[in-house]
Amino acid sequence: MVALIIGFSISGRASAELLLSQGKQVLAVDRKADALAPQNGVQLIDENRDIDWSTISQLILSPGVPQDHPHVKEARQRGIEIIGEIELAFRSLKNPCIGITGTNGKTTATLLTAHILNSTGFKARALGNVGEALSRYALTPDPEEILVVELSSFQLETLQSKCLDCAICLNITPDHLDRYPSMLEYAKAKCRIQDCLKKNAPFYISQQLFDEFGSLLQNFTILDHAHPVYPLCRHFGVNDELFSSVLQTFKKPQHRLEFVEEWKELTFYNDSKATNIDAVMYAVALMEGPVVLLAGGLDKRASYRPWIASFGSKVKHIVAFGQAAAKMEAELKESFSFERVEGMDDALASAVRWAKGPMNILLSPGCSSFDQFRNFEERGNEFKRMVEEKVWIEKKRS
Repeated sequence: MVALIIGFSISGRASAELLLSQGKQVLAVDRKADALAPQNGVQLIDENRDIDWSTISQLILSPGVPQDHPHVKEARQRGIEIIGEIELAFRSLKNPCIGITGTNGKTTATLLTAHILNSTGFKARALGNVGEALSRYALTPDPEEILVVELSSFQLETLQSKCLDCAICLNITPDHLDRYPSMLEYAKAKCRIQDCLKKNAPFYISQQLFDEFGSLLQNFTILDHAHPVYPLCRHFGVNDELFSSVLQTFKKPQHRLEFVEEWKELTFYNDSKATNIDAVMYAVALMEGPVVLLAGGLDKRASYRPWIASFGSKVKHIVAFGQAAAKMEAELKESFSFERVEGMDDALASAVRWAKGPMNILLSPGCSSFDQFRNFEERGNEFKRMVEEKVWIEKKRS
C-alpha cells in the first residue's frame, strides 16, 4: 500500500524521507510537480493526474493545503486516514515536548523558550513551523532533547496525538481569513492544541484569549507572569532568577522589527514577519517618532480599518503595494496621506521621496508575501538589500 503526500515543499519532502525510512511506498502530488526536483524513492506527479485510490492507505497533508482540496475530500469519502506532517513525526517521537501557538509572537516565543532551556542546563530544539521540519528531525532524534514546537493553525488542523507535556496559546487575532470562513473557525483550529496535551499537562492562555474565546477552552491557566514563556520553562525546572538572567542574552530573530540602517534623517526597519493586521498595530505602537508605513502583499480578507484608530497621528504616510493595495486604498485613503504603487521597490522609493525630517521608514506589510515573494523571509531580505543599496537614488535618476 502507498502513502500519498499532498504538497511537496519543505514539510512534504520531510514526510517523504520519514515514510521511506519506515519502508513505505510514497506518492507525492503537487501543482508545480514539473518544476520540482525529484526525490529518490518518491513518485512525484501533478495534482491533475489520476490517482489509483485503491492503493492508497494514508494521506499526509502539507500545512499549506486546505481541508477542502479535492484529494482530501476523496480520501475522506473513502475512509482513508488523513494526517499532517507534524502528526506523522509525533507518532515516532518519544521526546518531552512543548507546544506553542498564537497569531502573533509564536516564533519568537519558540526560539526564546529553546534558548532559555539550552542556557540553563537542558538540551532543547526549536522545531515545527520554525527551523527544521519535525519529520526530518524524527529521522535521527536525540531522546534527551526537549522539543519546543511552533504550531500553526494549519498544522493543528491535522494533529491528533496526545504528545505535549505543556502548551501555550499566546493570542488569537484576525488572520488567515482567506482560508477560514470566520474568526470562530480560525480560533477553533488554534484551540485544538489543548486536545494534544498529555494527561494533566498544563495549558497556558492569555487573558485576551479567555475574554474572547473562553467557550472554546478547557482546563487552562491564565498567564500571570510578566513573560509568557516563563511557565513553560518553569515546567522543566527553570526558576524565575535563572529565567530573568538568561532572558537578557536572547537575540530576536530577523524580520521582526529589525533595525536595518540609518540614512540622513531616516531610520529603516524590517518587520516583514508582520503578516496580519494586529502585528502591524503592534509594530507601529513600538516605534518612537513619526512613521512612513510600507504595507501590502496578498490580502487575507481582514479589514484594514482598525489601523485608523490604532495609528492615530503617528503614521504620517502609507505606501501600499502588491495585490492588497487597492483594498487598502479604499479603506484608508480618507484617513491617511496615502500612495499606491506596484512593487516594494517603488514603495521604498516613494517613502523616501515623501519623508521630511527625522522619520521611521517601516516595512510592516500586514499581508502574506505570496503575491510577489516566496515567503516573508525573502520579502524582508529584499527590503534590506534595497535599503543597503539605496535603490531610491537610482530610481530618482531614471
